[in-house]
Amino acid sequence: MSTITLATTKGGAGKTTTAQMIIGAIHRLGYTIGVIDCDENQTLSRWLNNTSKMAIETSVVLDESMVVKEIQKFQRKYDCVIVDTPAGYHQSTIFAMGCSDLVLIPLQLSYGDVAEADKTYRLVKSTARMAGKKIKARLIYTDYVPKTKIAKKVRKAVDDLALPALKTRLHHLVAFKDLTFTGNVPKKGTAGAQGQLLVQEIHNLGFLAFMSAQQAQSVVVPFKEAS
Repeated sequence: MSTITLATTKGGAGKTTTAQMIIGAIHRLGYTIGVIDCDENQTLSRWLNNTSKMAIETSVVLDESMVVKEIQKFQRKYDCVIVDTPAGYHQSTIFAMGCSDLVLIPLQLSYGDVAEADKTYRLVKSTARMAGKKIKARLIYTDYVPKTKIAKKVRKAVDDLALPALKTRLHHLVAFKDLTFTGNVPKKGTAGAQGQLLVQEIHNLGFLAFMSAQQAQSVVVPFKEAS
């Protein structure tokens, strides 16, 4: 069982898109997933319940006092638990982080995203000290435009702050927008490859232990990340 929380103090950074791609790739391999939505916007849970064709149990938890209990319940039931949290500083986010094996912090190409990603990363570390456990955190670039000056500036800012980022980046692609309407997580093309590469990298970090190494390495199409 692995618990992955999507968190950022900044809204619109790509939490839902990241969660959708992870859910799609893991579900496609036949593993069970439970999703807990602590975001008052409920974008992820509504997408799963109303648009997506995947049969995945979701639980909307807006009462922060119930977050830990609900996560623990899902941890007993599913191979993987995905937790989406509200933007900003919320007690529910801290509780979710404390129950997690990995926290993914999405950021887009702006100075504000870097600043908020830094705040979120430090919040993870503070939560880990409070909980007395190790909680890994990684930044993930979303809506990424490779080979641009702004991409280079943002990557340098992240490196200067010594923030650990995943090698896999979710590019600025129509397919990521289209899935919000169709409910179909991309299987092919650049978007499909990036989704599977994301899950592969998470597995290689030591998470998703329920997944075989062979399955984790099965990328849809050859894909080479560009800077």
